[in-house]
Amino acid sequence: MDTAPGRPNSNLSDFFGRHLLAICVTYRLRNSSEDQSPLFAAYNGTLIEISGATCFLTAGHVLADLQEKLEDDRIEIIDVVLADTFSQDQVSDKPVPFDVRNERFYIVDDKQQGLDFGAIPLRPYYTNLLALNGTIALDEKQWIHQHEVLFDGYAMLGLPQQLTSPAVDSSGTASVSPSLFWVMRHENPPEGTPQTTYPRFVAQLGNDLPVTDIKGMSGGPIFGFRIEGENAVRYWVVALQSSWLPTSRIIFGCPLPTMAPLLKDLMTNGEPSAAVR
Repeated sequence: MDTAPGRPNSNLSDFFGRHLLAICVTYRLRNSSEDQSPLFAAYNGTLIEISGATCFLTAGHVLADLQEKLEDDRIEIIDVVLADTFSQDQVSDKPVPFDVRNERFYIVDDKQQGLDFGAIPLRPYYTNLLALNGTIALDEKQWIHQHEVLFDGYAMLGLPQQLTSPAVDSSGTASVSPSLFWVMRHENPPEGTPQTTYPRFVAQLGNDLPVTDIKGMSGGPIFGFRIEGENAVRYWVVALQSSWLPTSRIIFGCPLPTMAPLLKDLMTNGEPSAAVR
């Protein structure tokens, strides 16, 4: 739970960027020509404090994709960084070099159960740098009482692939574009959607997006807003974006109150609880 300045709008992506973090990978295919520019990929997520650790939190399938890239012998990893340059309170525009190969991955991606989350616990070296640059970690108060809140609106934040550089340019840089999109929540998924063990966050995108595809947004935070007075707005991270139906523009998310206790159990016991096997 936190407070946003004024009524939320699309110009506040810098403010909500305090909850956006990305693992950015520069790589090349080993069979590519030497004059070909290195490729670039951004995996967005957020920070969460759980089970005594501060973790990079994203969708499970996003973390699985990153893990596959790191383990693929056909790919040469050139550079990996934690991009924490999205907050309006940042003091440095330089991302943090990240030795991701030596970090622990926790991944749950089960479509039948409706679960899609993953986490990498970060060492204090990284978390201290992220905090200094304005990145804020979610804590238990963000999800423990959400069932008591009546939300007035929702928005999702992330790095759409359409607005992300596919490769590194001649100066050795690549760009991403944090985007905040409003969504309208639906109580139930569309007719014909397979039922899941756990309920998912379901919402619909508007028609006035600056992109035609939201690929790349998976793992980004979905915010719920509560308006309290003319100029007072409180917000919570309610879910992580997981998937979408392009034709109907319906998005699905894994709710934070669902995933957080399961992730805590996974990290504490070293394996998922029986409910998520």
